[in-house]
Amino acid sequence: MKRKRLAAILVFAGLFFIIGCATTQELTTSVRSKVSSITSTVDPALVNQIPADKREGFAKAEYDLNAAMEKVKLAELKNELAGAQKKYVSYAVDMADSFRKDAELDYDLVKIEAIIETGLGKKDDNVKTKANLQQKKLNQQSNRIGIKADIDNSKRKIDDLTAQIAKMEESVNAMKFDAGKAAPEPKKEENK
Repeated sequence: MKRKRLAAILVFAGLFFIIGCATTQELTTSVRSKVSSITSTVDPALVNQIPADKREGFAKAEYDLNAAMEKVKLAELKNELAGAQKKYVSYAVDMADSFRKDAELDYDLVKIEAIIETGLGKKDDNVKTKANLQQKKLNQQSNRIGIKADIDNSKRKIDDLTAQIAKMEESVNAMKFDAGKAAPEPKKEENK
């Protein structure tokens, strides 16, 4: 009874840990967006009242802000790519481990077949051992199908992210500030 209770506690603790990590990530993203909105403390209504001839630095500052935001998006894509690559490598390790286990099972099957052929051990136990090893081998081979699917999906995601990053890097590198471009005109508020 104590073992069941301990196992249940460990399962719940694991779930809370996993949920907590996901919540922390969402909270971090939420805090980031809140901070960026908090840092803009200039009243837009007052900014709209600034005459056009007093807005000489606006265009450059807006360009710099847009360029910085694009660079952040690019960095986030690269971070996502790194995560996808890490998963891909993890799946590749799982696949290699699966083949290792398969080889171990093949070796054990060769040994048990030799034991059966020479008449050593208990006949019933030997047959059960061989059947058990064959079942494990089939399970191992079926697990590899899932691992292969994970590898294929990871590879596809890596390829997609790599293409997105290349396109975005090209876009960011092509960004140029056009000093002749006027700052956007303020929105006129209608008097009611």
